[in-house]
Amino acid sequence: MSFFRYNKFIYLTQFRCKTVKFKPKIAKTKPLKTPSALALDHFDFYYGPLFGKKWPSIRLGLLSPNRYLAVMNTMSRDWEPHDEILADMGAKDLLASIRGKTEDDIIEAKRQLVEMKADEETKKVKNEIANPSTSSERNFSLDEEQEAIFRSAAGLSEFRASPGELSSGSLQMSRGGIKNNKDVEITGFEGEGVRIPKREHFLYYPKDLRVRAFKRGVLLDFPAPMKDQVGVPSYWLLDGGSLLPVLALGLRKDDSLLDMCAAPGGKSLLAALSNLPSKIVCNDFKLARLGQLKRALMTYVPEESEAVDKFVLKRKDASDVKSWDEFEAYDKVLADVPCSTDRLSVNTDDGNIFSTSSTQQRLDLPLLQTKILVNAIRSVKVGGSVVYSTCTLSPSQNEAVVENAVAVVKNDFGIEIVEESLHQLVSHMTASGLYRFHDTPLGALVVPFLPSNFGPMYICKLTRLQ
Repeated sequence: MSFFRYNKFIYLTQFRCKTVKFKPKIAKTKPLKTPSALALDHFDFYYGPLFGKKWPSIRLGLLSPNRYLAVMNTMSRDWEPHDEILADMGAKDLLASIRGKTEDDIIEAKRQLVEMKADEETKKVKNEIANPSTSSERNFSLDEEQEAIFRSAAGLSEFRASPGELSSGSLQMSRGGIKNNKDVEITGFEGEGVRIPKREHFLYYPKDLRVRAFKRGVLLDFPAPMKDQVGVPSYWLLDGGSLLPVLALGLRKDDSLLDMCAAPGGKSLLAALSNLPSKIVCNDFKLARLGQLKRALMTYVPEESEAVDKFVLKRKDASDVKSWDEFEAYDKVLADVPCSTDRLSVNTDDGNIFSTSSTQQRLDLPLLQTKILVNAIRSVKVGGSVVYSTCTLSPSQNEAVVENAVAVVKNDFGIEIVEESLHQLVSHMTASGLYRFHDTPLGALVVPFLPSNFGPMYICKLTRLQ
């Protein structure tokens, strides 16, 4: 009897020893930090020195709930009474407050003045393009290098008249010929030393676009969107930063618009509500995102609305430079590209691009973005404009991508580009008290801050000269 008890004691002792040794192995394999914590550490390391004293405020804004604008769906039957309800709550018409009481003739006179001042600079830049040897001999001082070449929105002589409605053939067929179908190797260093000329730019704000916003510091939230008799919502909520890329497009009557990465569809709907484009081509490659885009259009665009015929849905890989076949086909192109989505990265772990399994995908983002912007520039007509936008603070995904794409299209496709100054848009939005911007070498960057927590959103407008 004692023999069995002794063996049992030995067996239990051995089992307990194995258990003690096994537990530390499990603990070592557990992740030390969540993807959102890794993202925040990454931002502290890189953005802290970049933004300096502004970073604590920006960081707090990223970690706090963002604020929204209410975009009135003027295609809904009951949008007007619901618009009055929001006005009674204290939400102001953002674009109307920016325009103020300025008459159309005053606006037109300002535009003509800007165009007249730009004519001579337009000729100078064209001469530099035609005679690169003479332009290279010019010695620029440091101050002159920092000064932008101010010109207008390409001058009236630079714009081709919009053809109005596009046929299905013109939307499907390439206009650039087989010579454009070539594979381009992009290293990420093409933009080194590239100097993009910059010019003054005048923007019209669409009169038919109605956007409601609470004043700075007001903590009220918009109620859930209300629907009309047929179930079409009278408005939807949008981050305030997402409004700016559509305003920067400077849409005009009967423009043709290509949205390179259209899903989930908010910016395409904004363009449709302006009642300016005659055709809106919404492109996305993933079937899930196309389904999301289609649902958004079905939700907010009534079946009987004339806007239904404006939309064309396409499924093309916007990052494939070799197979892309839409050349000089659109008046305006919006490239709202995939990015690290900084606000989402520090607040959500699911699908976070800072997870260890997505490291390579995150590192490849600048290359992907450059390819999309290259195809966007190839798709726009001479005199037309491309707006590049992201929702990240990262310079490697913002200014660096613009510089690389401009260098690629110049060296490989012979396309000359000029940057449009967004000073007017920045000054107007800053004066509204709802937006805060950070100075950047190219484009404009909306940074979050608590009193009115929009963004981040980077935008840069480029016009094709030849």
